[in-house]
Amino acid sequence: MDNKISALFVIWLCLALVGPHQELYKAFFHVVIAPVVLMTLLVGRLRYVFDDPLFRVAALFLFYAAFSTFLIGLGPMSGHLRALRWTVELSFFLLALWMWMPKVVEAPGWWGRFLLALTSAAGLLAIIKFLTFEQDQARLSGLGGLHNPIHTGSVLLTLLVLGSLLLKLDQAQRRRFFDRSLLILTVAVVACVIFFSKSRGPMLAMAVYGVYAFSFETRLRHYVVRAALLALVLVVAFAMVAGEWPLQRYIEGLISRGSSYRLDLWWGYLAYPPDSWLLGFGLGTEKWHVPAFEQYWVPNGIPAGHPHSMLIGTLVETGLVGLGFLCTLAGLVLFNIWRCPSSRNIKLSLLGVLILVFLLGLTSGQGVIYSVKTHWLTIWVPVLFVWFWCRRSEI
Repeated sequence: MDNKISALFVIWLCLALVGPHQELYKAFFHVVIAPVVLMTLLVGRLRYVFDDPLFRVAALFLFYAAFSTFLIGLGPMSGHLRALRWTVELSFFLLALWMWMPKVVEAPGWWGRFLLALTSAAGLLAIIKFLTFEQDQARLSGLGGLHNPIHTGSVLLTLLVLGSLLLKLDQAQRRRFFDRSLLILTVAVVACVIFFSKSRGPMLAMAVYGVYAFSFETRLRHYVVRAALLALVLVVAFAMVAGEWPLQRYIEGLISRGSSYRLDLWWGYLAYPPDSWLLGFGLGTEKWHVPAFEQYWVPNGIPAGHPHSMLIGTLVETGLVGLGFLCTLAGLVLFNIWRCPSSRNIKLSLLGVLILVFLLGLTSGQGVIYSVKTHWLTIWVPVLFVWFWCRRSEI
């Protein structure tokens, strides 16, 4: 069954990144992956999952978020039922990850090459689509579930980092020239995608993670060569973007968007808080049921949609209790990185994955509990990979 779930994830990832329609990967999850997980659960082959401390905390978090919204959530019953559906879908996804991740840990080289190849293909197709058919569009977005410019850059950057780390963790390293060439190509493609998307969050995350990744390189020769190569790739990528837009106009466009209403959104939640900061507004509460909508966002012409922050979203929807669950999950993963029987370099690389998740979630997302979305790839997939790699000797 583990091999089958791996094959299903290959299909699901392909549909999510290069699928012909943005709903196909959601339908595949509901119709294929979730039933397979349910059957595996019913025959008792997932009992080991419930002994995992991270899964226990995640399950308690989902249970609390699902049922607390019926007690304190704002809006009609349909909204609470929708939030309950989110937690059920995410529960099945987490169970699927607990089935899939051991196979990823067993064959890091294969999965690293697959993720890099898929990321390159998704990025190249997005660039071709943008340059060929969307000249009137201001910002690039991808195929499949990558229909949002921010999510496109975030997902591809996350998969680039995971793919490169998997190659680094591959002890065999049988294809060094091929792997390096694939990695260079993927870095260039992802950089182009992020520049074309004009998404400043992924730009900042890419810059910070790039500096971090080189900060613990101990061999000067490797450091200089890799830094020079990365700089060359980024210069070429940015030159390609500059060929479409004059540099000054491109930078002015980034600056002119200011904070994209992020500060006003966050201030609205803080100025018009829930009745209880302990419990929050309730999971999945629609914007028009939040007090700030009528009293602050509408009068000031602020196009509110959702919190646009993983941390703010978790706080206002599930309160300090939910934020406590999130911090507990992060603490468990950090503790396992610290006690992981790997080299200092590998531990810092694993920590870098968590830093990337944090950076991408600072100004994007609604929280960590969603229905089926590619945003799962920027939160749960990287975190669960780090967890399983640190505990691979216990699998």
